[in-house]
Amino acid sequence: MGILILRPDDHKGLLSFGEGVKLVQSGFEDIARSPAKLSNPRTRTNTPEGFRMSVHQGVNPSQRGACTAGRGDRVQVLPDGKQKYIGRGRPVFSLFDTDTADLLMVMIGEPRARGYEGVFCLAGYQTACTAMVGTNLMARPDARAVGVLGAGGQAMMHLAALAETRSMSEVLVYSPTPAKREAFARDMQSRLNVSVRAVPRTETVVEFAEILLVCTNSSTPVLDGGRLRPGTHVTSIVHSNKEMMQAGVIQKMRQEIDDETLRRAELVVTASWVQEELDEPEVLIGAMRRRVIEREKIRDISELINDTALIRGIHARRGITFFKNPGAWGIGIAALLRGFYERAREAGKGIDLGIEGQETIY
Repeated sequence: MGILILRPDDHKGLLSFGEGVKLVQSGFEDIARSPAKLSNPRTRTNTPEGFRMSVHQGVNPSQRGACTAGRGDRVQVLPDGKQKYIGRGRPVFSLFDTDTADLLMVMIGEPRARGYEGVFCLAGYQTACTAMVGTNLMARPDARAVGVLGAGGQAMMHLAALAETRSMSEVLVYSPTPAKREAFARDMQSRLNVSVRAVPRTETVVEFAEILLVCTNSSTPVLDGGRLRPGTHVTSIVHSNKEMMQAGVIQKMRQEIDDETLRRAELVVTASWVQEELDEPEVLIGAMRRRVIEREKIRDISELINDTALIRGIHARRGITFFKNPGAWGIGIAALLRGFYERAREAGKGIDLGIEGQETIY
């Protein structure tokens, strides 16, 4: 077999969210077990005109996969501080075999989960799978009431990934646009066969949730952490736009989560502390500089995997927990890509170039 090329329609729906979460978790577990550095943080380059290039890379020995992932997009910041993408190049993923070093596959286009092929958002599948690894490690086993802030593609994918990996009793959703949150509730209720209700106030969602998924495009805090119930888990995805500030595109860093949530959280976990140090987001790094939170309170997800007793103690005390997903999914993307590769080969998808995946050895 030669190098496999997967076009967008070739890989659409090949994997479910549940399968993706398991694969990404295997990547984090590799990181937790390995003395070697298996992943580099995502890097970004911005121009003053708003073009942004993002590159990820990671190695997952347990899945025999290593990858690079790159994409370009054009970002516009609206007067209300929200980010809007006005141009998106198709992402390109390359997969190598860690046993042979062969180039196995080049995959073009955003991954689309089975059953959600028509749902699109930037890096939605990878982000949701990574977020659910952290969420399911940190949320109480008996937590069933779910709140969602946001009603776009990221919110839909996060809720879908949660539903495929955990039982839910009811879901409340808030988004500033009534029509959008109502449509989200109707769609997701029909997909998940669980009650999903749209509500007109953020506070209603926050006070209800045992698991709160914050999936917005806001640059300012969208909740009051003082209203969180004891024992609630919060997952957030908005990260950093440091390079945009350096390029003069924006004047203020993004901050989706308020300081009170961080103050009340007994445990704060990030998917990658190295990514936090590199990007210096307002949530975590900015909060540390403003003395809202101490470094000792923040753990990397690999620490949590290696110390399961830590989270059990917090659950017993009904402590609030917070997971920050800084888009460092290079950690798990190689495992994901290996999954897409194996499934594509089984299904006869894609174009085999007939070119060997290894250069001449010299």
